[in-house]
Amino acid sequence: MRLCRVTGTVTATRKDSRFEGAKLLIVNAVDLQGELIDGDDLLALDPRFNAGIGDTVLVAQEGAVAKQIMGNVQVPTNVVIVGIVDAWDVAGT
Repeated sequence: MRLCRVTGTVTATRKDSRFEGAKLLIVNAVDLQGELIDGDDLLALDPRFNAGIGDTVLVAQEGAVAKQIMGNVQVPTNVVIVGIVDAWDVAGT
């Protein structure tokens, strides 16, 4: 899993029916200080959290994990938002 920030949205008037009800968001990994890591944009599926631009999210980035979260091994995704992060604490900082 990775910490990411939502940096954009994707609008798709036509998409796979297995994505119905889920948002498509552009996320970018962040370091432990919350700074964006350049060049690491991902397209993530948000099935239930309704994350928005600027939110820090927890992302599952492994195909099998993403499919388990969606409850369907046939869902064509490997990046799924699994939570919105309120805060984190790193020892020694």
